[in-house]
Amino acid sequence: MKLREAISDAQTRLEEAGVPEAEFDARMVAAHVLGLRLSELLMHRERMLTGDEQAALDTLVSARARREPLQYLLGCTGFHGREFLCDPRALIPRPDTETLVDLALELAREHGLRVIADIGTGTGVIAITLAAELTGAEVLATDVSPEALELAAENVKQHKLGGRVTLLEGPWLEPLHESGWADRIEMVVSNPPYVREEDFDALMPEIVKHEPRHALVGSGEGGLGAYRAIIGQCAELPALRAVAFEVGQGQAAAVADLLQEKLNIAETIIRRDLGKVDRVVAAVIGVLDR
Repeated sequence: MKLREAISDAQTRLEEAGVPEAEFDARMVAAHVLGLRLSELLMHRERMLTGDEQAALDTLVSARARREPLQYLLGCTGFHGREFLCDPRALIPRPDTETLVDLALELAREHGLRVIADIGTGTGVIAITLAAELTGAEVLATDVSPEALELAAENVKQHKLGGRVTLLEGPWLEPLHESGWADRIEMVVSNPPYVREEDFDALMPEIVKHEPRHALVGSGEGGLGAYRAIIGQCAELPALRAVAFEVGQGQAAAVADLLQEKLNIAETIIRRDLGKVDRVVAAVIGVLDR
């Protein structure tokens, strides 16, 4: 079978399975199997696939048709211009989270913040991106999942940031106190679980069936339990000067209220994502330039 025929067949199978963006996914899987870039597929379209290549392509297409996430099948994903390892040990990084990182970078640069905590790090993409783009920054990344931290460690090693990203196991900010870092943290950044329990089953099959539920579903009323816990613990950080959270649709006002209630807020910032959804809530604490 020629490559163009294999891609067309894969696209048809994915469309029949209800996979969104079936053409793109078929091309991505083909490029992965052949070790090509997407831009190189056209020049190889008449190439005959070997038996092994056809078998590998069929295996991946079948898995994608079962709605296994493309990123897990490929073992990697892009985030903020870098490539990261990605597998079922942690939530798949989303483009929306780049909005959180962009605002965190702005705050850190504007106010000279260089000791940062990423709470619930997952794959480690937030911590690694901040460390890579902020000269001299030290980033502490916590997660309750040892499996997620194993994946984050692999990503830290891949990006050669082992000296500037420290991974700590435990819930929320507790590892910062246990490790002696709590008194030095200047900014807290987090993309915590925020999906409402009642909304979870209506999400895409890729999410419901394959991504770690504990990293998605927020506890408590309105899915706000993680924010309450993290913000409450932020009040115990003496050097804290800024916080930034990713939030779910319709949660921005409630999270902003929690910040006002628990912390000495000088400024609140709400930033929209590319879909025009209020996606990030950040706050400057007290007076930074003293």
